[in-house]
Amino acid sequence: MAINLIKSVNFGSGKGSLSGVGYRLYWTDGELSGSRITAGIGEIIVDSGIYSSSVHFSTDFSGSILWDTGEGTPVYATEDYNSIDEYIHFIHSIEGGKWQIDSSTNQMIFYKRDNSTEVARFDLYDSDGTASITDVFRRDRS
Repeated sequence: MAINLIKSVNFGSGKGSLSGVGYRLYWTDGELSGSRITAGIGEIIVDSGIYSSSVHFSTDFSGSILWDTGEGTPVYATEDYNSIDEYIHFIHSIEGGKWQIDSSTNQMIFYKRDNSTEVARFDLYDSDGTASITDVFRRDRS
């Protein structure tokens, strides 16, 4: 199961309002995974130098996120990513809080331990494949 996570980088206020910030993913052996990404990156607070993006990780990815400022002489920042650690965190989050079935959407919703932060949604179906909250036979991650 691939995962999308919000990741951020703090280059400091001296690097605020940059237009070319990007990142690359590198496997633990140093091999590049995909190309440099610049789309969907935003500055959290104007002129703060703190940028974030929803980063897509494949199921088996373990390595680093290498952020750069996109300038002629870029500044770099890195963060390790370990898919096993993320899955453990996900399982802990899903098991730690409440769950609720929403009859208007035929979905089961899981929350973190604080019982308000949503972790995941699953569409619920009966054995005929019809969306249902009764006689649930299958669930699919939304």
